[in-house]
Amino acid sequence: MTSGCLISVTLILVAGVLQQGYASRILGIFPFPSISHQIVFRGLTVALRERGHELVVITTDPINDPTLKNYTEINVNFLYEDFNEDVDWIATRKKRTWLGLCHDIFPRLIQMTERVLNHPEVKRLYSPESGEKFDLLIIEMLVWPAFLPLAKQFDVPIIGMTSLGLPLQMQYGIGNPIMPSHPAHWDAEIKELGRLSFWQRLQNFVHAWRFVHFYRTDYLPRQQAIAEKHFGRGIPDVADMENNVSLVFVNQQAPISFVKPNIPKIIDIGGFHVSKQIEPLSKHLQRILDEATQGFIYMSLGTNVKSVMLSDETREEFLAAFSKLPYTVIWKFEDDILIGQPDNVIIMKWAPQQSILAHPNIKAFIYQGGLQSTEEAISHVVPVIGLPVFADQDTHVNKMVSLGVGTKLEILTVNRTGLLEAIQSVVLDGSYKQRMLKLRDLMEDKPYDSLENAVWWTEHVIRHKGAPHLHSTTADDPWYQRQDMDIIFIITTAILTALSISAVVVYKLMAYCIHLLNHNWQMISKKEKTC
Repeated sequence: MTSGCLISVTLILVAGVLQQGYASRILGIFPFPSISHQIVFRGLTVALRERGHELVVITTDPINDPTLKNYTEINVNFLYEDFNEDVDWIATRKKRTWLGLCHDIFPRLIQMTERVLNHPEVKRLYSPESGEKFDLLIIEMLVWPAFLPLAKQFDVPIIGMTSLGLPLQMQYGIGNPIMPSHPAHWDAEIKELGRLSFWQRLQNFVHAWRFVHFYRTDYLPRQQAIAEKHFGRGIPDVADMENNVSLVFVNQQAPISFVKPNIPKIIDIGGFHVSKQIEPLSKHLQRILDEATQGFIYMSLGTNVKSVMLSDETREEFLAAFSKLPYTVIWKFEDDILIGQPDNVIIMKWAPQQSILAHPNIKAFIYQGGLQSTEEAISHVVPVIGLPVFADQDTHVNKMVSLGVGTKLEILTVNRTGLLEAIQSVVLDGSYKQRMLKLRDLMEDKPYDSLENAVWWTEHVIRHKGAPHLHSTTADDPWYQRQDMDIIFIITTAILTALSISAVVVYKLMAYCIHLLNHNWQMISKKEKTC
């Protein structure tokens, strides 16, 4: 063997030893049944695997790729049925506030939490006899605190992760500022942009704190009970564990978010799922889109919200509008038959969305306002028409409208005239496309790659066995100290007391003066009569 070959082999062996020594074992728990959530989590977990770490991932949407080494998946796909059973998400927009919807949904989430912890592979994982060892727990930071004691069992730090903006109850938990009327709070019932009246702000204030109170006094204790059932009564309080996560990855890129102050442990991420290499379309679909020389419109309401949930009347309005368009319409429609389907409308139960958005003939994207779909539309410079249904969708569509890259319609009252006007406005007015192009350039102009940054922060937490230096002491304060409500109360009470005392004194003085005047007047009157 030559000296050059010997040096090369030595370097390879040293690199292998170093890589093996650096590699960590990571447990990921992502139970929310939505592919749009899961592909964000998958972006990070796969990148960590490529860095040499070993991953065990609990997910509703496994990759199922046997060639992936050091990547074990526990499939909890059954949660889709639990979450979506007998729920018409479009109808919920008409009937309920976000708090009311959570009152209805949270019992399902309790059941789903139980089912995950009772899953044979998961039970084997946390069994005291399993011998499993990890260096980090990454958990979906949404509604799953009963899984947090796994970090105590494995003696590892926790990273929270969310595929959308951090919800109010989590913002409160980690000590982030709560501003109920700020448009960044997607769960604050802010459906419209603009200056809010005092009454609207008061409503938002009451709604936000009612929701936080409900979560912490009702839902958290129920999750604590589940955790104690499976991990024993000696476990820490799940609320405290939630408050003390090392850091949180939040899918909230500044150019497409309503910017608000955040504490240091919140790390913005985004675009993990957007493909750098577009998958080819099927020959049939490729031919249809290529032949749409005047252009085509793509419509999809996502995975949990389905077009088949539209009422017959609303569906007829869509069909009437589409039939008058000179464009082909690709509609992700989850049924075999669409009654009254015009010749220019093509339905698909499943659509390769990113590949469709990447086609040069596309004119506009009609969607429900999901964050991942928004990122994809921006990446491929496609103007949008938003029909938000629930959760964070109003916020994203409002932001797109404020940036001038899309329009918004109300899905419960949409009609053919309004839909046609929206499509024609977005397609024929070139400024929408130009502003979307500038937005895409702005999104891409940043000092680091978001995924590489997330991997660095993950390894930072592993290296230091946590990140207590990022913890905000605000998270340890009672609610009334967070916004100095106790000080405001004392100052207000003192001012009111002083004003009350002053008013009483002034009143007494005035009464005394009036009494003296009356007395003097009477004396003068008596003297005059005597004279």
